[in-house]
Amino acid sequence: MQIQLNLFKDGGYGVGIKIAHALADAQALMVFVHHWAAQSRKSFASIDTSPLMDAPIFNPALLDAHAAGNIDGPAANPALISAARQLPLHRFDWWRTDAPGYPPFSLPTTKNSMPSGEILSQIELSPSTSAPWSQWDFSRPVRYTQLHYPGPELDRLKEQARADGRPDISRLDALLAHIWAVINRARGHDISTEDVFLDLTLGVRARVSPPLPDSFMGSPLFLAHIKASGASACASSVGQTASKIRETMLQFTPDAVGAMLHDAAHEVSPQRLWQAFLGTQYTLVTSWLRLKVYQVDFVGSNQQPRYVHAVMPKMDGCLQVMDPGVDDGGVDIALYLDSEAMRKLLVDRQLHVL
Repeated sequence: MQIQLNLFKDGGYGVGIKIAHALADAQALMVFVHHWAAQSRKSFASIDTSPLMDAPIFNPALLDAHAAGNIDGPAANPALISAARQLPLHRFDWWRTDAPGYPPFSLPTTKNSMPSGEILSQIELSPSTSAPWSQWDFSRPVRYTQLHYPGPELDRLKEQARADGRPDISRLDALLAHIWAVINRARGHDISTEDVFLDLTLGVRARVSPPLPDSFMGSPLFLAHIKASGASACASSVGQTASKIRETMLQFTPDAVGAMLHDAAHEVSPQRLWQAFLGTQYTLVTSWLRLKVYQVDFVGSNQQPRYVHAVMPKMDGCLQVMDPGVDDGGVDIALYLDSEAMRKLLVDRQLHVL
């Protein structure tokens, strides 16, 4: 973990935090930030020194306890493995260095993640597929942009989606369905018969029973996905696509997550399997919503931060949803996309719902 403080001549300051994702997801990171800010406010004799999140809980065994079956036994339960592998989870093999298009510069980190040859010779790896490296052109420039969708626009999107979709579609479901169609059009998939994927980052905390505390520290995440042909993803209504998103999320019941945790616990090296990908056929979504990022106050000034931004590598297809810095009930979208596709997206008249 690294922290950098920048002090500016006008009295302002910037705080930068970087942490290994395997140790903390965004929620765990913000638990740390809110407790740090509360301690800092004490130094400034602030009246309000209570943190905005509960005390951190670091106890990985709490997550292990939600795995189905015996995760310490010599072999996995076949029924639980079967249940887990019927879920919409990619199993891209990071170790298949002979896959078409595999980038040679990744070889050192790939090799570093593997057990010794002696160990590998004595085990049978679980089923996997080659990563579609040929669909991810690292040589193409990637552009970043930030989009803002005000609350009233999100409400219109949700109403539109529910009119021809499920009645429980959320504003986020509708927004993701809408922006995914815009991205696929910008990428030129509107007449494509090839599959495109929306990879969804989902948290485990609320998907086990009883749920883990919001302040559970770690990175209990997984990535599910929906897929469609490019043409279908562009032509489908917001309601149809949002319904697929909602139905996919609802598959991850406590029993399903328990089976998934059982499967992961019996993997020789879970980091071998990627549940998401990037490049022209993939859009990877992560959400930082409801983490109170604009309520961080280190000095007790009652002033909200001017700007909060999650710095991501410039990778084609990465999309992040965040609470906005303006109080209009909306959200911000941070999007990284191939430069040519981004140019087309920004002039798409359907980018916003007027």
